[in-house]
Amino acid sequence: METEKKVSRGEKRRNELLEIATDTIIELGYANTSMDEIVRRARASKTTVYRHFKNKEAMLAEIVSNLSEGPVLSIKPLDSHADGGSLQELEETLFVFGKAVLTLIYDDRTLGLWRMLIGEGSRAQHITKSFFQLGPKRASSSIAQQLQLANELGIISVEHAEKAASIFMGMLREDTHLALLLGVQSAPSEEEISSHVRQCVRDFMKAHRD
Repeated sequence: METEKKVSRGEKRRNELLEIATDTIIELGYANTSMDEIVRRARASKTTVYRHFKNKEAMLAEIVSNLSEGPVLSIKPLDSHADGGSLQELEETLFVFGKAVLTLIYDDRTLGLWRMLIGEGSRAQHITKSFFQLGPKRASSSIAQQLQLANELGIISVEHAEKAASIFMGMLREDTHLALLLGVQSAPSEEEISSHVRQCVRDFMKAHRD
């Protein structure tokens, strides 16, 4: 029987600070959010906050990194032995990953961060670059590793794994993500997400099978 991982008091407080920082940044914008405001909303001392995070940028980096954990950790590595891995195994890996990606990017708080960063991108390009590398790029690169392995095992045929992963991510997001960012569409249900991801996996596999 698996035992639940105990969260230390310090880790719990760190997570609470990140939650507060996320809500504050979404509400006020990155540029208008100060460490002092986060300290005030957290009802903590400056010493406590700065013990966990050296600055606002470090907080945002961890927020984005934590968000991308879901899709990355959802990936079940393929069996790398010469006779390992299978078509069904890869399909299930892509399906679970795809669902994790869409569940994340359709979440209201994630959408709030996207909107905030798009709005402030021209003034803080180092922040948006960090967001891209720690978020979307990290997830895409993680699944690209499995696509490369699947290619080596002869499960599928991909010439450029990174490009193939990027295409798959685009298939998942389609126009729905943009519509949600613009607030002109409501988020799909879990059933609708599952159906869409299954179709994306079928189309992707069909395009990359010999």
